[in-house]
Amino acid sequence: MEGRIDLAHEAPFRLGALEVRPALRQLAHDDGSEEVLEPRVMQVLVALAKANGGIVSRDDLTRSCWEGRVVGEDAINRVVSRLRRAAEGIGQGGFRIETITKVGYRLLQAGQADTPAPAPDSPLAQARAEVHRLRLDRRAMLAGSGLAVLTVGGVFAWRGWAGARSTMPDQVRPLVDQALASMRQGTPEGLSQATGLFRRVTELHPDQPDGWGGLAIAYAIDAGGGSPQGEAARRLRADQAAARALQLDPANPYARLARAMLVSNTDSWRTDERLCRAILASRPDIEFAWGMLGGLLLSVGRCREAADTFAVYWSKGVPDPSRAYTRAVALWAANRLDEADTASEEAISLFPTHFAVWFTRFYLLLYTGRAADALAMSRKTDQRPSGIPEENFTMIEQVAEAMLSRSRADIDRAMASNLEAAHKGAGFAENTIQFAAALGRVDTAFEVAEAYYFGRGFSVGELRFQPEQRVWTRRTNRRTRLLFMPSTAAMRSDPRFGKLVEEIGLERYWRESGTVPDYRKG
Repeated sequence: MEGRIDLAHEAPFRLGALEVRPALRQLAHDDGSEEVLEPRVMQVLVALAKANGGIVSRDDLTRSCWEGRVVGEDAINRVVSRLRRAAEGIGQGGFRIETITKVGYRLLQAGQADTPAPAPDSPLAQARAEVHRLRLDRRAMLAGSGLAVLTVGGVFAWRGWAGARSTMPDQVRPLVDQALASMRQGTPEGLSQATGLFRRVTELHPDQPDGWGGLAIAYAIDAGGGSPQGEAARRLRADQAAARALQLDPANPYARLARAMLVSNTDSWRTDERLCRAILASRPDIEFAWGMLGGLLLSVGRCREAADTFAVYWSKGVPDPSRAYTRAVALWAANRLDEADTASEEAISLFPTHFAVWFTRFYLLLYTGRAADALAMSRKTDQRPSGIPEENFTMIEQVAEAMLSRSRADIDRAMASNLEAAHKGAGFAENTIQFAAALGRVDTAFEVAEAYYFGRGFSVGELRFQPEQRVWTRRTNRRTRLLFMPSTAAMRSDPRFGKLVEEIGLERYWRESGTVPDYRKG
């Protein structure tokens, strides 16, 4: 590595469609847009570009960009994060900054292979292509060319659509691809976009049953997890769309799954499992059924089977945030910790600021003896998911501090703030149950569980977190997978746990299905 980088004497160079002008600290895109970088950020970009795809260590960066001064990791992380935002923004995916764990960083241009390169048909290779495509899709949609969304063949579509696509008009295919990509983001915004696009598909191609089935699933997801206001109308629309799909194709899997979602509740596991397995027996290409089955198995404590199911789900398509984080959760629940770590790291490298991916990584660190790492992760404020209030991060940091110190004062402080939040939202209550169990406050964990599942002691509302996040959990369909996570092991060894699962209905499911949860297998 050369000595200090003097921007005034660095020549301009190209990164894809960008001209980098170090002396002016400018990034100039071929489309005429420009952006000015901070001096230190431009210095690091020049240092990485000079390496021509080689690895640049942190020590190299401090020597060439910080004049050899001792700087903390946060300083370098902030600069690299700023470069990544530029790569995704004005750079439009023309280059990326890759972290080489415990070594350094390297800059790779679009089309430049990693070393070693992933197999072309591997999930990681497809994911990178998907991430790049989504950036292009977003740019095309902002330009107003809704029917000219850029796509790359059927690999990005729901695999179950492969047969239907052959009869689909060209003008509809981009809409289907974009609808599926939007739905896979696992956010209210993505679901809203998917619903609108599926509606357009049914208008342009009303004889396509999978179009109606996709619309039914979008409405059903929104009916179960969206605002209670207007829920009845969304349920009716989902049922009508499913009916239309079944009229065109009596065995349409998407319509059948949508209708199951409409009647799903905390005690419908056996019926839902039968449906998923029946669909997959004849249509193993239906990814949605694999995901639904994996989630169900987690909910009933069959975590080892869930991990195997999510492995199939992962292999059947391009990774997306929901698929990526649930895979990590399932491996963690199955006590396959090394694999869970790898899956979590891969997920956060692909979707670093997606809220579910970020929190999954945080909690995996928190509950596996790495609370200090979890705390450090949360304190890197520029790498947090956006749209989440500071107070939420304060609460989880208090838990991490309590996990580290194990002092009564720290535990009391963490539990006080989280118990207050548990009264305000279902998601907060789920977290508080796990925090209390992990911090040795098992009585509190059961008290919150009683409130969450049965409304005893205090009322836990249906809103999950803040109203701005627009996600709800119905009282009739409370989540149960948290009861089988490593974080709640102390509850499972308590005599009260048997009564809890009996009243929830899990005991009856195990009895009638002839299955045994993992925690009883030893």
